[in-house]
Amino acid sequence: MRFEFWTTPGHSHLKAVLEDGEDGTGRREEGDRPLMTLKDFTATFDYEVRDIHPDILGLLCMIVFYPFIRSEVEFPKPVSERLVEAFSLPIFKSRKELIFRNVSSDVEPYSGDRIALAFGGGIDSSGVRAMFPEAYLVHEVSLLNGEVRTDHTHDVVRRAGPDNGKLITTNCRYMTREGGWHTWPCSTSTSLLMATDMGFGIIFIGSVLGSTFLHSGVKYFDRLAAREFHGYTGNFWQSAFGAIGLPLFSPVGGVSGLQTLNQSRQFLQDGDVTFCQRDGGHNCLRCPKCFRRDAIRAFLFEDYVPNWEAYSNDEVVAHLIKRPLYFGHIYSAINSLTPERLPTWVRIRLKDVPRIETDWLMRSYPAALEFCPPKWRDMVSERIDSFMDPMTDDDIVQLKSWSQEAAGTG
Repeated sequence: MRFEFWTTPGHSHLKAVLEDGEDGTGRREEGDRPLMTLKDFTATFDYEVRDIHPDILGLLCMIVFYPFIRSEVEFPKPVSERLVEAFSLPIFKSRKELIFRNVSSDVEPYSGDRIALAFGGGIDSSGVRAMFPEAYLVHEVSLLNGEVRTDHTHDVVRRAGPDNGKLITTNCRYMTREGGWHTWPCSTSTSLLMATDMGFGIIFIGSVLGSTFLHSGVKYFDRLAAREFHGYTGNFWQSAFGAIGLPLFSPVGGVSGLQTLNQSRQFLQDGDVTFCQRDGGHNCLRCPKCFRRDAIRAFLFEDYVPNWEAYSNDEVVAHLIKRPLYFGHIYSAINSLTPERLPTWVRIRLKDVPRIETDWLMRSYPAALEFCPPKWRDMVSERIDSFMDPMTDDDIVQLKSWSQEAAGTG
């Protein structure tokens, strides 16, 4: 696959040119990896790049179009061996072995000193925002069939002001007939696009403990051991970012959704947190995603009582009875520590989920900091410690022993 990149007034464009053996189909890099078919071959952004480092541009090409590349890659600018080595990790090579056609030893390493936050507007990225108010918010505005998808987060970023945040409109999320990001880091494409101009030195995301160390709340995942195949970050995509000098890191990687919601309480009170976009870009307060957030709010705030009746629908019930239960550790903590704040119809569907008898999910897992680049580690560690205590040795034992499978729910 060959790539072309150019700018027009107010816009930047990234085009994939198919070559022999390529047909615009590929498997999504997420979940059960469904097949996707490109309908648009040019990603457009309403941000006109002034400058972009060759390795950052190369990585942008990869995160947007990786599933559709067959065997060879030619970037708009020659890239360094650092990018080539990033895609030589065992996990990447198990998917496909690529030939990089334009590589140069003359590409200087990239370096920056500002913090970008790839801001989704939900609880977890709002929790990061509360911890790092100096972070520059970058939010993707999605185009679907040429129309902007409404999202309340647009207003949140606008109110932050141009010195603190930027909305970038792009078709990246809906370039295939099926829709959806092609790789999970595609959500950071707008941050990558701006990085050189803005001097970003690290991109923060809001991946929490349930995603990083608990396999979506099913059981403990030893991410430190995963470095053998995934590189130093324990995740092969994040390791690729680090290899080119622009780390992708989650300060809440060792923190549960219980604590990130607690950190976001002021934004919640201001109405500046969006769980979903089903209701015209606002929280629908009927779906499983909204249900989990409202259950956490009921756990944390004694004076908050959700409209439980609105959640007593087929979709939420189906979510609660599926095993293993998605983010089951969250429901377990709430049901174990404050069962009186859940309605009976919820409690009876959680009886077989392993119990969490202490509040260790309100503390941070110190080992998560090992994935933070040394340049940023002390600052990030101090900031986390200012918001919460680290897990005790007993907490860590409980974290590592958490498993729905062990209880026969898997």
